Amino acid sequence: MLNLILKTKPLSVNQAWQGRRFKTTKYKDYEKEITALLRQYKLVRGVFKGKVGVDIIFFLKRASATDIDNPVKLILDVLVKNGIIEDDRNIWKLKIEKKKSDRDFMEIEISKIR
Repeated sequence: MLNLILKTKPLSVNQAWQGRRFKTTKYKDYEKEITALLRQYKLVRGVFKGKVGVDIIFFLKRASATDIDNPVKLILDVLVKNGIIEDDRNIWKLKIEKKKSDRDFMEIEISKIR
């Protein structure tokens, strides 16, 4: 099991794409920010191979103004890009929650499923 706390505001999928499939500058910056935050955990690439479960809690200043599903794809894609999860097709369980908070951050728990 891996527990991550990423002290940054989750990016909405609405802010990530320009046209059909071009990443916005905001999304590219977000990927770099998450990658830098993940480095503090000194993780080895390919940490989770095979079936995994992912629990995400988004702590948000404006929780009532945020759609719960908008930041999910982006954070999962960044976890794959950084080699934490081998492939997001291997996610067999996904739990998403949002909570009102005085600061924006995310808690992510990844576990192997047998």
